[in-house]
Amino acid sequence: MYRLLVVDDEPIIVDGMYQLLQNEEELALDVYRAYSGDEALEKLDAMRYDIVLSDIKMPGMSGLELQAHIMNRWPACKVIFLTGYPDFEYIQTAMRHKSIDYILKTENDQVVLHSVRKAIDMLNAERLNASFLDRAAEQIQMAIPSLQRELLLAVCDGTKPPQLLKQELLRDLYIPLALDDRVLLVIGRIDRWPDTIASASDKTLMMFAIRNIAKENLAACSLQAVNLDHNHFMWLLQPGTQSPQAGLSEDESLWGRTIRLVHGTLELIQSTSRQLLKMPVSIAAGKAEVEWPNLPVCYEKLRSGLARGLGIGQETIVIEDREPGHYSLGESDMQKQTIRSLLRKWTGTDAYFEAGDAKDMLLLLNELAERLAPYYNDTAFFLEVYYAVASHLLAQMNRRGEHQLMLPDMQMDKLSNYQLHPTRREAFHYLIQSALQLFEARDSEKLERTNQVVDTLNRYVEEHLDEDLSLTTLSEIVYLNPYYMSRLYKQITGVNLPDYIAEERIRKAKELAAGTHLKMHEIARTVGFESPAYFTRIFKKKTGFTPQEYRDHARIGRI
Repeated sequence: MYRLLVVDDEPIIVDGMYQLLQNEEELALDVYRAYSGDEALEKLDAMRYDIVLSDIKMPGMSGLELQAHIMNRWPACKVIFLTGYPDFEYIQTAMRHKSIDYILKTENDQVVLHSVRKAIDMLNAERLNASFLDRAAEQIQMAIPSLQRELLLAVCDGTKPPQLLKQELLRDLYIPLALDDRVLLVIGRIDRWPDTIASASDKTLMMFAIRNIAKENLAACSLQAVNLDHNHFMWLLQPGTQSPQAGLSEDESLWGRTIRLVHGTLELIQSTSRQLLKMPVSIAAGKAEVEWPNLPVCYEKLRSGLARGLGIGQETIVIEDREPGHYSLGESDMQKQTIRSLLRKWTGTDAYFEAGDAKDMLLLLNELAERLAPYYNDTAFFLEVYYAVASHLLAQMNRRGEHQLMLPDMQMDKLSNYQLHPTRREAFHYLIQSALQLFEARDSEKLERTNQVVDTLNRYVEEHLDEDLSLTTLSEIVYLNPYYMSRLYKQITGVNLPDYIAEERIRKAKELAAGTHLKMHEIARTVGFESPAYFTRIFKKKTGFTPQEYRDHARIGRI
C-alpha cells in the first residue's frame, strides 16, 4: 500500500482528488490532504509519502520549492504536478527536478488516474532493482553464521541426516569441511562469565574471541566453530587442506597427527582464554574422528561428559574414550535416535502453534506414535517421549491462555498422568487428540476475533459516514496495519472495504434524499462528500440518477 499526499491551495481541488483516489480500490492507496505547501511540509516531516500530487503555483511555498524539500527527505517519492497554466518554463523546471508528470487541472479524472498508476508502476519496479538485490546479498552474508549453526546443529542433534547434505551447500555457507572425510568433534562451555560481561551481545562477542583463539592455535586444521547457545560452543575439525604429508612416520596417519595436535592444544586454548579473556572454559573432545552419520552419538556423549565434569567442575578437559567404530548405533538405538530427532522437532519450536499448521503437526505426532509403538514396554524411554510431548503441549496452552478456552473433552490430569489411561498406546493418542482439539479451539477463537474486527469496522463506518474513513483512520480503530486490515476485510466479507464505505454512503444518501427535506449539499456533507459536484457524479454512477432525480422519483413512488 502506497501513501499519497494531495497538495493544493484550492480546497475543492484537494477534496475532489481525495475522493477520486479514495474510491479507486485497485490502486490500494492511503490518501492524505494538505491545503498549502507549508502544511504539506509538516506532513512530510512526520511520515514518508510515496507519491505527492501537488499544485505547482501556490501562495507561500510553491510546488517547485516543495519538490526540492521532498527530494531531500524522501528521494524515492514520485511527484506529479497540477496546474491551471500550460507554462513551458515551469514544465521544464519540474521535469529537470525529477517530477514524473505534469497535469492540467482541466484534464479529466482518467488522466489523473493514469498518472498515479504510472507512479505506482515506477515504485514497484524500483523495489525489484539491483540495489535491493545487493542489499539482500549483504544481509545473507550477515546471516551466514546463523545458517551455519542451524545446519551443523541439525546434523549433530540428528534432525538432519548427513546423507541429505551436499558439498555445494557447505561451500555456499563457507564451511571448510569435506563430506567425504571424517570429523573430530569438540564441545566447550563457558564455566563462569566475568562480572563485566552481562548482555547477550557481549557474550556472543566473547565466544567469537574464543573461536579466534582456537583458529589461531589450530591453523593447521580445517575448523568450523558454532555457538550452540550463550554458554556452549562446538568445533568440527578435519586435517587442513594444506597439511603436509611429509614427515609422517609409518605408524602415523594424517588424522593421527591432527588428533594429537588438537588434544595437545586444548590446554593452551583454555589457558589463553583464562589469561586474555578472564573466562574459565571446559572442553570435551572426541578421542578419534568419526563418520558424519555417527556425529549425533558423539555429540550426545560429549555433551553428557561435559555436564558430568570432574573435580570442581571448572576448566576440565575431557577426552571421550570411545574408538571410532564404537560410535555406530545398533538398530534399536538408531530407532530411538530417530524418535528423539522427531521429538526435538516438536519441542524445539513453536512453529506448529504459531502458524496454526494442524496438518503438519498431526503428521509429526502420528509418526512419533508409530515409531514409539515398539517401545511402549520400555518404561524409561516411553516416559521420556510421553512427558516431552505432554509438557510442550501444556506449556503452549498456559503460555497463551488456552486453558481459558472451552475444551470440554480435554482433562488436564489425563494429559499429565499417562497411568489414567487403559494402555500406554491410548495415553499417547490422547495427547494427539488433545493437540488437535487445541488447534480447533484456537481456529474457532481466531474466527470469532476476526468477525469482531469486521463488525467493529462496519459499525464505525455506519456511525461516522460524515468523517474521515481512510484506511489509516480505520486501522487505528482495530489496531491493525492498514493494508493487512483491507485484505482481511476482503477475505472475510468478499467485499473491498472502500467499496463497502462507498455503498454505505450512497445507501444513506438515498435514505436522506427520499425521506428528508435536506438540501443536496447538506446530504453530501452528511454522508462524507465534501464536494457536492463530486457527490452528484458518484451518486449517478451508482444509482443511474442524480440525487434530485432520485428524490423526485421516490416521492411519486417510482423507486
